[in-house]
Amino acid sequence: MKRVESIASVFCCVTFALSCERGATPRAGAGSTPSAPLSAAALRGVEPDRTGARDVPSGQPPTTESASPTLLAPALAENSVSSAKPRVYIKNRFVFVRPRADVNADWLGFLWFGASVELRSAEPGPVRGPGCATFYAIEPMGFVCVDEKQATLSADDAVFKAVSVHAPRLEQASPHRYAESLGVDLSTQLPGAAPQLPPLPAFFHEPRRHLLPLSTVAYVDELSRDGQGWLFSADLLWLKKEQVAPYPEITFHGVELGREWHLPLAFFRRAGARKFRRTAPGRLQRSEAAFALHEVVALSDQVEIQRGERYFQTVQGVDWVREQDAVLPTPRSTTPWGARVGQEDHTGRGPKSARKTWLEVSVLGGWLLAFEGTKPVFATLISGGRGGIPQEGKNTLEISATPVGTFPISGKLATVTLQAPGEYVHSDVPWTQNFQKPYAIHTAYWHDNWGNLESAGCINVSPIDGKWLFDFTEPKLPPGWHAVRWQPATGAPTLLVVHE
Repeated sequence: MKRVESIASVFCCVTFALSCERGATPRAGAGSTPSAPLSAAALRGVEPDRTGARDVPSGQPPTTESASPTLLAPALAENSVSSAKPRVYIKNRFVFVRPRADVNADWLGFLWFGASVELRSAEPGPVRGPGCATFYAIEPMGFVCVDEKQATLSADDAVFKAVSVHAPRLEQASPHRYAESLGVDLSTQLPGAAPQLPPLPAFFHEPRRHLLPLSTVAYVDELSRDGQGWLFSADLLWLKKEQVAPYPEITFHGVELGREWHLPLAFFRRAGARKFRRTAPGRLQRSEAAFALHEVVALSDQVEIQRGERYFQTVQGVDWVREQDAVLPTPRSTTPWGARVGQEDHTGRGPKSARKTWLEVSVLGGWLLAFEGTKPVFATLISGGRGGIPQEGKNTLEISATPVGTFPISGKLATVTLQAPGEYVHSDVPWTQNFQKPYAIHTAYWHDNWGNLESAGCINVSPIDGKWLFDFTEPKLPPGWHAVRWQPATGAPTLLVVHE
């Protein structure tokens, strides 16, 4: 256990200025199969009884036995379906979108294999530019080099069709499935079998062919051949199933506010928090009943102080919550631009966007609130840096602390691989939103310790929450894109307020 924590603490969050012009490391997924050994994370305790968990499809196909393996074929990626309008079809990872027809221009975002994007019909094409003879303008902005190696205009392209069935499922909270490495070796071909894919573009696979124990693996498929289980990684490499320990699916999620749920709320980040009940006038006593781990309950406006501690009554009226046993998201009194939270905004100083979205995170409190203008619309648990907040005279990265302040969401990546010193990686982490180099809000599929300090400094959220927040914030990811940088012309970004 100590070994797992010490490795996890050195994972640094990815900066959006990825050094991935030739190929880098992103992806995501979920799900598990019970036949492999349990991961270290799974051995922390019994699976919790989570309240109100949504039903999220894991996309787990059945294992097949075949002497001549044929890859299981998930449905085509949502963005890969052809339409009447001309489209560009993506054959590789990291196909960059440039602001003009020039491969040397800084990039606006990038596209991913299996996706397709509409061409801008009002723009002439192709356009010749430095580094590529055939740039095409795409929706809603930018240019892509269509060289038939990385991208094509043909939906019937053999490589595009072959890789599309293994593209990340971005309509799901967990675009892939995940496991902990026990020492993984990766290969382009299944030993003793004919090639399962046509030749792929250069830099399609990630550069490493070995993953150290305690790194993580994202995978898209599995099969059994001659009694040996095999997994197909997110970058389409083969590994033995016995070399990983699949992670259990994480079902925790926050709640949307405004209909069923309203503030104040209480979340429970530890198991066994006792319910308090009134046994005599003016006296609250601990009962034998307990709140479940990660349960969320609605609170009334009744608060009592006894023996120097605060207690909050639940809306049902019978049970009371002791403040120290729960996480109680409590919004700040004003928005980042000075309007009163919960009241009409008459300041005229808000972001120049229709929804005026912003997020508030309490690192030590372990919670996140999402707002539209002055109205809170979502509440959940997060896991901040295990070092808490920055300390004077200490390097924030070295102590695994989460920076505090007000930051814009500067870029968003549907999946990206996080790297740490010593060649340790978290593969294909979903729903990454950068706010300050090298820190981000992102999904963590390798732990279920919500509400407690756990990360290397980033703000960890569950897969379901990660997808909700990614869809909520600005800038929006354009249809068919895999990553986008914020641009002033696209409107105001979502603001993130991080405090103690």
